[in-house]
Amino acid sequence: MEDRDGCALICPSGHSFDRAREGYYNLLVVQHKASRDPGDSKPMVAARRRILDAGIYAPVAEHVSARVVELARGREDFAILDAGCGEGYYLDAIAAALKERGPVRYSLAGIDISKWAVQAAAKRNRDIFWAVGSNKRIPFTRPCLDLIVCMFGFPVWDAFAAAQPSGGLVLLVDPAPDHLAELRAIIYPRVERAEGPGSLDAAERAGYRLVEQQRVTFTAELVGQAQIADLLAMTPHDHRATQAGRESLAARERLTITIDVAVRLLGRS
Repeated sequence: MEDRDGCALICPSGHSFDRAREGYYNLLVVQHKASRDPGDSKPMVAARRRILDAGIYAPVAEHVSARVVELARGREDFAILDAGCGEGYYLDAIAAALKERGPVRYSLAGIDISKWAVQAAAKRNRDIFWAVGSNKRIPFTRPCLDLIVCMFGFPVWDAFAAAQPSGGLVLLVDPAPDHLAELRAIIYPRVERAEGPGSLDAAERAGYRLVEQQRVTFTAELVGQAQIADLLAMTPHDHRATQAGRESLAARERLTITIDVAVRLLGRS
């Protein structure tokens, strides 16, 4: 994409994409949508924002931000894409950490298939480039991304490789086996220990290799029925919970949950 006067983007085919008044671009054309309103719904985005702004996942943001600062250290320029940025919480935290601990010149961009998420992200930090878009069609015309962050998202490895030069990095954050174990025990009649993070076979075929793997695990307490309901609403479990499980969860005023995530760094050869 080429930037024209800061208000429109021009793709190589000559199509123009205007910037919305909220400060983001919508690059997801109709023929690339799987539904009329793809991605997270407006209520789901709002619930996630309330949970994140309450600090429930703050240790994850702090860990990822600190790791990004380390990766950027010593670079003259560092271009970062949050692929599946949601409502912008994690990329905003990364931006704050880079600004505080610099000096390094960096550029930040976030894309998400949900327009509701990107609208919320643009309100959170107007200094970041935000766009409605798909990980299958990353909106960069040359391999320019030093780091792609994918937080609880859906990596598309061939598209990632096309957007990164040799030596490019991908930081993946995925649920680990004990993630939200207490919530799952309430809403499902039978719960087996969840599997670990997904396979990296597709990443290896696209030319990536695992550099390091860490695990971040801690507990957090939710207080009040509204906050507990928000946690369920922001997760895929909201579509799978049984009615009995929902009723049991709704009767609770407090819930201690385990946050358990795998943080994996991959490098492109």
